Amino acid sequence: MESSGLQRSFLVATLLVTCLAVALDAAAVRTRRDVDESTNENHVKMCHASTPCGWAVYVPYTRRVDYFMKNTCECPKGKTCTRTDDDLSVSAYVYRCRDA
Repeated sequence: MESSGLQRSFLVATLLVTCLAVALDAAAVRTRRDVDESTNENHVKMCHASTPCGWAVYVPYTRRVDYFMKNTCECPKGKTCTRTDDDLSVSAYVYRCRDA
């Protein structure tokens, strides 16, 4: 009986140490990420030719645009975000970077 109680205590202690180590590691990752993001504040991602720069989400059936959702990337200089096609599965017009 005593050995099973000792094993249980050892298991609980191991679990607590493991959880603490994971929590500390997650905090370290979060801190590193925060520093990386602050140093790359001015970095702008450019949209590739096949990557949508935005979507005009519309109401099905009427196709009246409800709102425009911009992507996180931007069009390079000399290109504009232009409507290229219609994605019926998400009820949205798709916009891609095209020559101005």
